[in-house]
Amino acid sequence: MRKIQAVLSYNAMDYISSHHTSFQQVKAINAISSCRTRNAGSHTLSCECGHEKIVSNSCSNRHCPTCGGFSKELWVHKQQESLLPSHYFHLVFTVPDSLRELIYFNQKLLYNLMYDAASKTLIDLSKDKLGVIPGFSLVLHTWSQTLLFHPHIHCIFVGGGLSKDYSHFKSFKKKFFIHVKILSAVFKGKFLEGLKKLYSSGEFKPASQTSPLSSSDTFQSFLDSLYDKDWIVFSKSVFKCADHVIKYLGRYTHRVAISDFRIKSISNNEVSFSYHDNKDGGKQKIMTLSYHEFMRRFLLHVLPHKFVKIRHYGFLSNRFRSSKVALCRNLIAKQGGLVLSVLPMLDKICLLEKLIGKEKLCCPKCGRYFTYNHEVNLN
Repeated sequence: MRKIQAVLSYNAMDYISSHHTSFQQVKAINAISSCRTRNAGSHTLSCECGHEKIVSNSCSNRHCPTCGGFSKELWVHKQQESLLPSHYFHLVFTVPDSLRELIYFNQKLLYNLMYDAASKTLIDLSKDKLGVIPGFSLVLHTWSQTLLFHPHIHCIFVGGGLSKDYSHFKSFKKKFFIHVKILSAVFKGKFLEGLKKLYSSGEFKPASQTSPLSSSDTFQSFLDSLYDKDWIVFSKSVFKCADHVIKYLGRYTHRVAISDFRIKSISNNEVSFSYHDNKDGGKQKIMTLSYHEFMRRFLLHVLPHKFVKIRHYGFLSNRFRSSKVALCRNLIAKQGGLVLSVLPMLDKICLLEKLIGKEKLCCPKCGRYFTYNHEVNLN
């Protein structure tokens, strides 16, 4: 049994009965606890030679640390079709600590507002200051290294944009896209403007009796304090080539709050895991939490039902992506830029071979590929 599965399986019903848990959180606990066990059922793989192999079903829950491997590989491989021969920027949009409680109790509403504010900031500044249509992808993360609730958005931003008349592709300087102080100020303004509109519409859910939503005066005072704060947008090191972007996408897009290798021990109702202490130069340390506290922190990061975590904008938006990316590549080539060779798309069998090895897909007797046969009920 995997470590995270062992933690979630241990006294799960006791935790659910003694703590307030949402339907999605209970669903995640049950799915990960049952993953690849008898409770999840099994299916058979059969070969033409008559050999059969029984395989346990995986849970396919997006919060499971081990079930997203194939989905990630499939998704990342497809993103190669959209890469450009350009450098890329990595930006991180964060919100002040005082907003975290409000966001947690209004997750879908305010996560969407974070995406909306970040995307409009980048699109408006690109058009107004640089005169181009940008291309970028946003990914939501909600955790810190110690599993506390820390919502922030990662952005992979193409280091150039398409002119408004579609006549040329303009590359940006490699040191920075737009100064982070400008990005921070515009992001703050757009987020808080959206927050005021949502409050006026009455869509918010109060986090507690002392919530800033309790009266219009209290909310206005809370809003003023947010305007007074310095909001932070990080601009991380530039991706020099498309290969670096692919590695990043594979590492971050389908990541969950904690993975198995970070859990060091499980004993005496306690869980110990490793983390990097950013306040101490990124040193790796060990944190030990009680079982219930670890569960509480892990479940903070279960996303709302059908929430779209990875979103694309500008010339990378899903509706126009293939035509706009092809146009950008042609313009870059005509302007004397590099020509990016697009790797051929692999089928699912080849991707599975890459992920789990050919020996698990083939019959040990004759070497042919197994084929899916039928579900097996082992109970």
